Amino acid sequence: MSGKLRDKPRSESAAIVATGAAFFMIVLDTSIVNLALPRIKDVFHADLTALQWLVDGYALVFASLLLNAGVLGDRYVAKRMFSAGLVIFCAASAGCGLAPDMASLQCARAIQGIGAAILLPNSLAALNHTVQDPERRKIAVSAWSSAGALGVALGPLVGGVLVQYLDWRSIFLVNIPVGLVGFWLARRHVAVGPRQTQREFDPIGQLLAVATLATLTYWMISLGRSHAFSASMIISGAGVIGLGAAFLWVESRQANPMLPLDLLFRPALGSVALVGLLHNVGIYGLIFALSLAFQELRGMTPVGAGLLFLPLTLTLVAGTRVGAKFLHKSDPFGPQIWGHAASASGAITLAVMGFDHSLITIAIPLCVIGLGAGVTVPSMNLSALDSVERERSGLASGILNSARQTGGVIGVALLGALVGGPPTAAGASWASVAAAIALAGASALAARIARQRRASMAAPAELG
Repeated sequence: MSGKLRDKPRSESAAIVATGAAFFMIVLDTSIVNLALPRIKDVFHADLTALQWLVDGYALVFASLLLNAGVLGDRYVAKRMFSAGLVIFCAASAGCGLAPDMASLQCARAIQGIGAAILLPNSLAALNHTVQDPERRKIAVSAWSSAGALGVALGPLVGGVLVQYLDWRSIFLVNIPVGLVGFWLARRHVAVGPRQTQREFDPIGQLLAVATLATLTYWMISLGRSHAFSASMIISGAGVIGLGAAFLWVESRQANPMLPLDLLFRPALGSVALVGLLHNVGIYGLIFALSLAFQELRGMTPVGAGLLFLPLTLTLVAGTRVGAKFLHKSDPFGPQIWGHAASASGAITLAVMGFDHSLITIAIPLCVIGLGAGVTVPSMNLSALDSVERERSGLASGILNSARQTGGVIGVALLGALVGGPPTAAGASWASVAAAIALAGASALAARIARQRRASMAAPAELG
């Protein structure tokens, strides 16, 4: 057995590089574009709404396709879907880099979201099929996760350097060589896993999910430029309610729904998914608002803005390590409570102090926000997995990640509307307040789940 295992490390290492590179690109492209927004705005004479749709188009498609994308991998083989996702993502990246106008760029970004949605679950599934030994699988998954963390940490800085010293188009074109290497390695070194033909695609639910999230995004982006009681706002708001109700009705009657409502309505999983949504409303929305504030209010270069983001992104990555250690010593909801509370305090401090202080002064609340947010991530993932049976852990993870991506869409739309177009100091402060409210809400909700959990665990003991 040991001899057989020694034959595989080179193949497994290549598979880790291929799948990790894909995860790195996915995470990188959720943040790298923020540093290019002022340049794109100038080149295409775009307004704030167009910039919001540029960011949200990617995240919206990503969030709404994520659950069904995993089904496709189970049904048609994860390796095949992973390779297809790389082709789509790289082709869309080329489309972004060569876009002649804003509409073309927005369309290509949405197609990028399709590729990202296919890549994320199937990269992990393909790696899982390739690395068979349990101990090496832990190392492989850890390396895969680290690639995503690296994308979070380097995204703003890489984006700033590319935009300032090359061109904004380079932030998309850089994906092509990375994707081609990943594709070549995957074809040669990723194992072909089993097909699960019993898994069914849910096309009606998928269409309703996209329509609901797109209408919600339109409604929230329109808040910044329309009266709350205008005809368009009332119609789009009613559309969100109607489409959302139709989605839930269809899912409740499907034999194989993309979103099993019995899981979503479990108190623990549904609440943790809502915590994840609020987390991303605060963090993703704040990153979008700060990207505009740093460059357009402070007049910073893309590289300067990228460097100023490092206190947030690096402490966020470090926080995930700290949060993982806490899981061995505390209640799984403790890090969610205190981490989100810390992030909320950092965001409200930023709102109160404003954006005209020294860089070191601004870096302090950014560190608090990043560290607090990072601490919560392992706890959220573990809480989602612990809320379901082991054989449904993939669905639970998908629900949490879909909720988080949806929160990112809402955060960009809402906080973008608050920061204003063009951005103002007051608008940036209000955006920070909104982020603080979302993060404080996540903390309060996690505390409520923890109380309910302790009460449910104490009840049997009292009966005994």
